[in-house]
Amino acid sequence: MSKSFTINAITNLKQTGSLFRSSKFLADKLTRSLHKKEELLIVELGAGDGSVTKSILEKMDIDSELYSYEINEHFANKLREINDTRFTVLNNCVSNITSDFEGRKIDYIISSLPLANIDQIVKEKLLNDVKDILKPEGEFIQYQYSKNDQKLLEKNFVSLKTGFCFFNIPPAFIYTCKN
Repeated sequence: MSKSFTINAITNLKQTGSLFRSSKFLADKLTRSLHKKEELLIVELGAGDGSVTKSILEKMDIDSELYSYEINEHFANKLREINDTRFTVLNNCVSNITSDFEGRKIDYIISSLPLANIDQIVKEKLLNDVKDILKPEGEFIQYQYSKNDQKLLEKNFVSLKTGFCFFNIPPAFIYTCKN
């Protein structure tokens, strides 16, 4: 457990979605699809203090790129401490994603955003933006602490696989969505 994460999360629980950072077990499950021998363009949504980010970087090829959105300034500063030339911190809102990646298609989008805390209209726009910038064979990987948004994900993607990570506080459902 990271005290820094928890203290910062308490000040804005709606934005962080949890009092605890993602476990190594959850990070490993979220990044299971990544292939080290492929050049990939990966976008992370809601990177927090980097627990999932570090797992992504470990599994990425040397020529891959990772862009991580984190709106919280404290967490963005923690992310900037990660010294890796393949990694860029985007300290702005994910609503800019289509303009930030205009003309590029993404292989993987890995999201830690607390969808349950996001307004329905904003959530639907985000999912449309995700579909627009993903490659046709791209994957959107999202975890949640409940199944509240499963039907919304099923409606928006061609296929959806559900997994579960018990070893996380709280335990989490993992959704792997294909475009």
